[in-house]
Amino acid sequence: MTTTDSRHDAADARPYSTERDASLDATFDVLGNRDCRVLLRHLADCDETVVVDDLVDLLADDATLADEVRLRARLHHSYLPKLADAGLVEYDADRELVARRDDGRFEALRPTVEQFESADRPVSLDALFDLLSDARRREALVTLFAHEDISLPDLADEVAVAEEGEPLTRIDADDVLQVYLSLYHTHVPKLARAGLVDYDQDDDYVALTDVGRDLESPIRSLCSPTDD
Repeated sequence: MTTTDSRHDAADARPYSTERDASLDATFDVLGNRDCRVLLRHLADCDETVVVDDLVDLLADDATLADEVRLRARLHHSYLPKLADAGLVEYDADRELVARRDDGRFEALRPTVEQFESADRPVSLDALFDLLSDARRREALVTLFAHEDISLPDLADEVAVAEEGEPLTRIDADDVLQVYLSLYHTHVPKLARAGLVDYDQDDDYVALTDVGRDLESPIRSLCSPTDD
């Protein structure tokens, strides 16, 4: 696996932060659920602590009583704990109180989310957030945006350089191989199934599709919302 010398310079790589990328992983994982996005919008707009009953009413619409019971269970056991674990809300389960955490993270993403939802896109927002919920997959996409098409070994080299923040010559070959294998078996096939890339596994080659190119702007905005 080799790349040109210019790609080996760690100074040219995207600054990589384990803490930042873990935060994005959790944030995108939660935002991949439409109900969670609705909850975050409501909490941001009302800007006050709310009771869980209000959130049940918000999501229930014309639900039956049995549906409301199931919805309350999902809120208590899934949605709100995940939002709290991602650092996006404060959730007092005993008192059934919820408030947003005012760290600006959701508000930074919100314009892109709402613009995406209002447009006719070949990929749903739920599916897009699922794709973006892994730091390595995000890095692979950013690299493909720069090259449009690239061999899988070269893609693995560039992702490894970005993750390690070191020139390729200073990265253990086994570490690069692990990046390659994860791209080969997991991340690139998932991007291909979503229609963002064409993947020739026999030739070890990856290329952006028209769908992938169309999503470059919203993906960049979501991954670096403060850079706009």
